[in-house]
Amino acid sequence: MDLLTSFYRYLEGMEATTEPLRERAHRVRYEVYCLERGFEDPAAFPDGLERDAYDARSLQALVQHRSTGYPAGVVRLIQPDPDDIEAPFPVELQCAGMLDQKVIDRFGVDRAHLAEVSRFAVARGFKRRPGESGTVAGVSSELEYATEQQIEDARRIFPHISLGLIAMLFVMSRRQGITHWYAVMEPSLSRLLTRFGINFTPIGPIVDYHGRRQPMIARPEQLLETIQRKRPDFRALIDSLSGDQPTLRIPASRSAAG
Repeated sequence: MDLLTSFYRYLEGMEATTEPLRERAHRVRYEVYCLERGFEDPAAFPDGLERDAYDARSLQALVQHRSTGYPAGVVRLIQPDPDDIEAPFPVELQCAGMLDQKVIDRFGVDRAHLAEVSRFAVARGFKRRPGESGTVAGVSSELEYATEQQIEDARRIFPHISLGLIAMLFVMSRRQGITHWYAVMEPSLSRLLTRFGINFTPIGPIVDYHGRRQPMIARPEQLLETIQRKRPDFRALIDSLSGDQPTLRIPASRSAAG
């Protein structure tokens, strides 16, 4: 089964543009960053929805399990501050004094079209192997109500969840005119993405921030060219989710707001 068919058989990707979808995204973040990984204090979010100051200038996307509607992963794209173009991105604060400005300058970054990839997480119940839960992979309590077969199906296509989230970053960036991405990425995710033609450029050393991560930069349009050469099947998924190509005719799942 090819990537496009497999993705749409089990999963669906969407931007979190409604309040119910945004709540799902924040709840996955809470379960990942507060309950599972302990990066944030659960007591700071009594409603079970993890938020921060950057959400006011961010877009979010979800990948959901098609047959159940359960959230399988979430990602956020932090945009420039509309009131202060020089307002720092998280990576510029967390890696202050460590970023290689010469490398950044070579990318010709226009801050008005720069965004940071953030809160990238896959729900723990959808991961293939127990050891993979050591990365920033969310835990969704909703999965307790899925059948064993549904979870097994999801685990078989675990990489598709990460690829779906990355594809949604391209979708949101195209719509918003984003030309460059910052990211602070786990080595395991970086290795997975490299297999699909997604090569971020390091701009600093590995740091201990929500686990071992490295600050990086990329130009989405340049990545798309590499993806087209190395993995045209992944490029087809990106274009499909962008609406550039017709998606497969698959019965609709239950409402995402359910």
